[in-house]
Order: sequence, then structure tokens, then C-alpha cells
Amino acid sequence: MAEVIKRVGPPKATDLKGDEFTWTIQLSAAPSREWSRLFSEPVESTVLCHPRRLGMMHQALVFKSDEGHLPTWVQYIDKWIGGANKSMEAQEEAEKQRKAKALAEEEDKQRRIREVNEKIKSL
Repeated sequence: MAEVIKRVGPPKATDLKGDEFTWTIQLSAAPSREWSRLFSEPVESTVLCHPRRLGMMHQALVFKSDEGHLPTWVQYIDKWIGGANKSMEAQEEAEKQRKAKALAEEEDKQRRIREVNEKIKSL
């Protein structure tokens, strides 16, 4: 099972241009390519707060915002992280079920082959 990714601590301002800060939010682990894709396709976003307006750098999210919009950004980022984690979990469960079904089908096929061979062995 893939590691659940979480936000580690509050955002940290790293730069300032005019009224706009550059913020960095540390993540608990480096996201996989699939997790990053799911994160960047959220159910909920706004024109101001959208994953396309931030960058992902190894184990951190980086974005620009004035101080007043920061709480909204953090709220959306937490939703997007949760959504990506849930989607990853759902994909892993679906893959697990697909593999279990394929294994059961292969076992059934082998059982039927054994049965037919047993049935016709006296021919």
C-alpha cells in the first residue's frame, strides 16, 4: 500500500515580491507520479486556489499568495491531499480485486483442466 501523504506543519514564507509571498508546505513523503496526477485533478478548486498554480518539488508544495488568502489555500491543499490519498487507496483496492479475480479465474481454469484430464484418462 502506498504511503499516505500528509502536510507536515504550517506553510513557510520563503520570498516576498510586492504583497505576494512565496509559500512552501512540506509533505510527509515525496509523492508518486500517480498521486501527483490525482492531486492536480481535484473535485473542488477555485480560480485563485488551483493545483495548477502551485509547484511540487520533491517533498514540498510551493505557491504564491498574499497573506490574506493563505488560510483558503491551506484549506484547499488539505482537501486535495485527502482526495489524492483516497483516490490512491481506491485504485489500490481495485487493483487488488482485479488480481484476486484473475487468480481465481486461473485456478478455476487449472481445476477444469485437471478434471477433464482425470475424466478422459481411461480413453
